[in-house]
Amino acid sequence: MVLAKELISSTEQRNPWDTEVSNYFATGGRPFFLQYPAWVSYLSKVGCSATRLRQPATTPTPGELHLAFDPLDVKPWEPGKFEMLDKLQDAARNRGQVLVMRDATSDRLVAVKRMPNNWVRTSHKDFVNQYPQEAEQPWQDIGCNKFLSNIGFPYSCQLLGVYRDDNHTAVVTQLASEGDLFGWCGERLTHAPGPEREALMKPLARQIMNGVQQLHNLCISHRDISLENLVIADEDQPDGMQVRVIDFGMASTARKFHSCVNGKPSYQAPELHKDGMCDAFLTDTFALGVSLYAALTKDYPWLSTRPGGCKCFEFYQKHGFRKYIAKRKLRGMGGLTVEKAISEELAALLQGLLAPDPEERLTLGETAWEEEGRARRSVWDEPWLKS
Repeated sequence: MVLAKELISSTEQRNPWDTEVSNYFATGGRPFFLQYPAWVSYLSKVGCSATRLRQPATTPTPGELHLAFDPLDVKPWEPGKFEMLDKLQDAARNRGQVLVMRDATSDRLVAVKRMPNNWVRTSHKDFVNQYPQEAEQPWQDIGCNKFLSNIGFPYSCQLLGVYRDDNHTAVVTQLASEGDLFGWCGERLTHAPGPEREALMKPLARQIMNGVQQLHNLCISHRDISLENLVIADEDQPDGMQVRVIDFGMASTARKFHSCVNGKPSYQAPELHKDGMCDAFLTDTFALGVSLYAALTKDYPWLSTRPGGCKCFEFYQKHGFRKYIAKRKLRGMGGLTVEKAISEELAALLQGLLAPDPEERLTLGETAWEEEGRARRSVWDEPWLKS
């Protein structure tokens, strides 16, 4: 398959547009679109039953997300209840693994995040006491999933149960049959950057924007949006594939944060690296912009937004988005630049999503902006999403 255009590391002094070096995932190790995860094709062969959730209700969001799940509801792990089929991936930040299993009771495939008990601990309070500096909080993830499942949120993987044996805690959820957007865009979406790829990606982009908008309207900031935290389920429905947002370990019902860097380096809004308050709604929006850019161009725009961390981002900040995409070349496309490969409407949307100044960034059309009386242009005003 065609590999992604490789980025320049922060330590190299060569031309960022002509030099090719190893392009690794922002967390430091996963090559972008270099390897197609075998479990996706495996799932397409064995099949996956899925459940369409009802529309969100008006149940108030808990002030602290972990409160939506009572640790006393953790059930004993029953040998034979789940049949091990395959490993999806390592859950490195949770020191565990994500597995595909078959629920023997319902005869359906499920995703199981299995984590060591000495990491998960017995409750959110116990976890925070043991790991006070840890940003990834498993009980926050469980509680948020529980709340979203209870209200029928259509853009999450339904929580099916939490189980524990002597060594591990297992969080069982609805399985997204097509895997994460990272893998799907690398192999399933085979079209090169251009009009056909845009047309195929657009329905999913609308769902992603709508899903995160609805999270924000529920007063939930995700704070770790990335291609790997957006998964796709083929539900055999008239409207086709459905996007799901996963991994709420960094999520919060707070919106404003001070001096709090979160998320993966490629996706971090630049204001997160400055001394001051940050609006998590707008940092989520920036991360969506990076995700959309990467999905459509088969490449990350930069490795890091930290000052001095990536020459590509420094060029972007100095010269602006239009000059950036006019210079940036697509790998394996004969010198074709990003500007020539994407439509004007898409370029305008990405420019708004990736605005370095949060005051100039597009919103997702959240109700909070109306309630604050602040007129802001949203993604839904952009022609690319309308057409």
